[in-house]
Amino acid sequence: MGLFDLFGKKKGLSPNTNVPPSFQGINGAVLQTYNTESYVKDGYLGNADVYAIVSFLARKSASIPWYVYSLNSGEKARTSLMRYKQLSRGIQAGQGAYEQAIMARKNAYSENIVMDGPLAKLLERPNPTQAQDQFLENLIGYHFLSGEGNIYGNTGLSSDGKVLEMFVLPTQFLDIYPDPNDLYGILGYKLMVDQSIDIAKDRVCQWKTWNPDFNSSTRSHLRGLSPLRAAYKTLRMSNAAADASAMMAYNGGAKGALTPKVVGSISAQPSMEQANLIKRKLNDDVNGVDNKGRIDVLQTPWDYLNFGLSSVDMELVKTMQMSMHQWCRVFGLPAVLFDTDTSSYNNYQNAMRDLVTNTIVPKLCQLRDELNAWLVPRYGENLYIDFDITALPEMQQDMERMTRSLRDANWLTFDEKRVAMNYSEKEGPYEYSYVNGGLVRLDQVGMDLTVPDGGNNSMDNGRDDMVNGDDSSSQDGVGEEMPN
Repeated sequence: MGLFDLFGKKKGLSPNTNVPPSFQGINGAVLQTYNTESYVKDGYLGNADVYAIVSFLARKSASIPWYVYSLNSGEKARTSLMRYKQLSRGIQAGQGAYEQAIMARKNAYSENIVMDGPLAKLLERPNPTQAQDQFLENLIGYHFLSGEGNIYGNTGLSSDGKVLEMFVLPTQFLDIYPDPNDLYGILGYKLMVDQSIDIAKDRVCQWKTWNPDFNSSTRSHLRGLSPLRAAYKTLRMSNAAADASAMMAYNGGAKGALTPKVVGSISAQPSMEQANLIKRKLNDDVNGVDNKGRIDVLQTPWDYLNFGLSSVDMELVKTMQMSMHQWCRVFGLPAVLFDTDTSSYNNYQNAMRDLVTNTIVPKLCQLRDELNAWLVPRYGENLYIDFDITALPEMQQDMERMTRSLRDANWLTFDEKRVAMNYSEKEGPYEYSYVNGGLVRLDQVGMDLTVPDGGNNSMDNGRDDMVNGDDSSSQDGVGEEMPN
């Protein structure tokens, strides 16, 4: 008997889900104004720039691994966890923020990853058809494209409410049942496919962006704001430029033409048959890679008219380049990553780090908080879901800076330094702090410690006196009794 048989559940999201009693008599409002035609078909599927940017952001964000950890006990751990949450959102603020976030994380929860628990297995394999990276790419892609990502948690018939599998809901088909008595309340969701599927509120995790479009009637402020809505004019301009460019390439025609050159006052007037013969001769004997390096002969002098690109066509190319830069600004992506004319290796590396610290990490921090609020309480109070920020190659510069700082931090034990570098504690001699034994006082740096030649060395004389038994202090004490 498997896990699904134990709970008696149906796999996936069934179209025959029963309508929750609280939804009866309530009209749902279609709040996602940018449907399939606007931001899926015309945006992601119809615009190469939008596709390139969103897929790049989704793949990069999904490449960061997620794990389940055990929280440490005590007030210090809770304080460190709150501090870590704030620091991890702002690691782009300046030098030292990354190092402080790592130290706070070490104090907040154990570095030993929970591997065998049901929550860890769910996070590793959210559903039978998707692994963790595929699931996250789907979820984060919807979030970047539509402004929100929604997760359906299938609890089956389990009484404890544990989620057995998770699916990403298509945002363009998700409706909301708003609470008529609460401007910010949501009673449930409706998936607008087939005959529609009603979903209880506690089975959906809504991860959305801030939406300033407040409307008490349609409750549009309860949905995330799609970047394509803010950049709708840019989308239309970009698609129009792409269509015009395609038509120009499709109907471009010949690149030039030959005209008879005027000799004196006489201009040749070839007939249609002669013009076709000349055109066939040019295509056979002049054009093509097979004629490279050959020398051909024309019977009469000719002039060449170069059609080339018109000024309108040149402006069209500039418009397409400008729209790409605008899309990068809309999605928070450095334009250097897609600008092959000016980008260099160093610029690319710096741009990738800016992308990670300014766009990807803040997004993942929001998702982390939503998962810990919606999913973790079903499995226990001492668990915590987090992404491994140290796995990002773009943060290696911060790790190198931390290594240099820890090397001179003699007030820390070796175990504390190992924990800061994401290594486990070894205890024993690593539990102590060590200082450099070669350090001397500053006022002794310029002292002359050389020994003069000859027998006048007081140290040598004193050593000889000790050997010969001539020490006065010892002689004075010989034969005397110690006082009682």
